Amino acid sequence: MSCGGATSSARPGGNSAAALIAVSWDERQRRPVAFLWRRRRYRIERVLETWVLETGWWKDDGLVSRSYWRVRADGRVFDLRYDRVTKAWALEQALN
Repeated sequence: MSCGGATSSARPGGNSAAALIAVSWDERQRRPVAFLWRRRRYRIERVLETWVLETGWWKDDGLVSRSYWRVRADGRVFDLRYDRVTKAWALEQALN
């Protein structure tokens, strides 16, 4: 489910130091439209790419199910992730 070219081909997969964030979701567009990080609100201008990571489904305690969103917000590029197990959003990385 890609939505355009990305600035970097390296995809994150499990940054344990990811920062929890609050995300505003547009149900009609089915995408994040803004997020709050370090007391600042970032308006998402464009979704550059999306992907899903699912692993560990065969283990009782190892399930990982996440959706990733590479977005351009306020002129910068960020990787956001939604953990489907814990139902929490996090900022995986700021690319620039």
